[in-house]
Amino acid sequence: MFSRVNRSAFQKPGNYWFACASEMLRPALVGLGRSWCAVSPSPPTAWRRGLLVGSNHIGDCLHLTASLPALRAGLPDCQWHCVAPPPGCEVLETNPHLSGCLRLDVVAAPLKRAQAELAAAGPFDVAIAYSNIAFWRDLLRLARLGIPNRVGFVHKGFSGLVTHPIALRHPQPFPFYFRDLVSQLTGQPVPAPTRPQVFPTDADRQAAAGCWERLGLANDLPVVMCFCTSRQASGVWPLERFAQTLRLLNEAGRHRIVLGGSAGDRAALERVRGLAGLDCAVLAGDLSVRALVCFLERCAGVIAPDTGPRHLANAADVPVVFVRNLYVNRVESGVYCPTECDVAPPVEFVPPGDQARYFEQIQPAAVVEAILRQTAARAVRG
Repeated sequence: MFSRVNRSAFQKPGNYWFACASEMLRPALVGLGRSWCAVSPSPPTAWRRGLLVGSNHIGDCLHLTASLPALRAGLPDCQWHCVAPPPGCEVLETNPHLSGCLRLDVVAAPLKRAQAELAAAGPFDVAIAYSNIAFWRDLLRLARLGIPNRVGFVHKGFSGLVTHPIALRHPQPFPFYFRDLVSQLTGQPVPAPTRPQVFPTDADRQAAAGCWERLGLANDLPVVMCFCTSRQASGVWPLERFAQTLRLLNEAGRHRIVLGGSAGDRAALERVRGLAGLDCAVLAGDLSVRALVCFLERCAGVIAPDTGPRHLANAADVPVVFVRNLYVNRVESGVYCPTECDVAPPVEFVPPGDQARYFEQIQPAAVVEAILRQTAARAVRG
């Protein structure tokens, strides 16, 4: 009964036992799912309109994009739509391998609103719950919405809500999970590259070019853009350490520096600029997500924590030096593009109270050395 549940995938014992309990209740969950659906499950070849539902953050949405061409090619009769609120949806709305994108948090939204918006865009006969973390909420909502075919992982229980289970090889970098899902679902191998794909519009490119010109970055030293804030509550390198790194990078005199973040990050970015003693530009919510990718394409490199801009820089094919979050699995959140460099120590699941001593092991001089090495390698590649 519990053979589907992978204990190594759980950080907290309580969540493991919660998953085991869901497997004990599997017959009831199967019956519940059937009672909410007007039609029975069908094979993938019969699907015509599908949803992609999961984590809504920028990085999570970008992890899908490398394998979307294979999903579309493997099930050519099905039109796929992604469901995500801003800003995550912005990286998907122009993707040619999707037929649409709904600006909706399908789990957080009231049930009647979710039903109304999906009915207006649907009907949908299949949904892929692509998250490999707390996916039970997605599965429960999809069943309650009456979607008869539900594709998802079952290594954390709740297999009774899944009609088309996907085996998960754990641990792997996050983009590899969706690649495996697509391969198992279509019965075809998926090409190896996992670099995210973003498809900017002409307006996005014009906005980035205009911003670059306004900042006086044209015909000058190569630009390194630094992001130093995160939505995550722990596991993130302190702002003071980012400031020390930028001070050293500035002293090297080989690059211009631009600080980046959201509009709400401006105060933190100004603090870093002050601590580093920099006279540099600050971009805080000045560009849309896709325009930011165009801006990053012009940069020589990026320094960032493990947050959305890291993945946007990967989509821009720009060298990235990042500090992995110490609280999560180091393989899942680790390097997945050849242009990345993870400078965090080889630890994981570090409690917040113990993280400071590991952060001390990340020397700002080593981060500067890494970004100089990465940018030099890119210059050689052309």
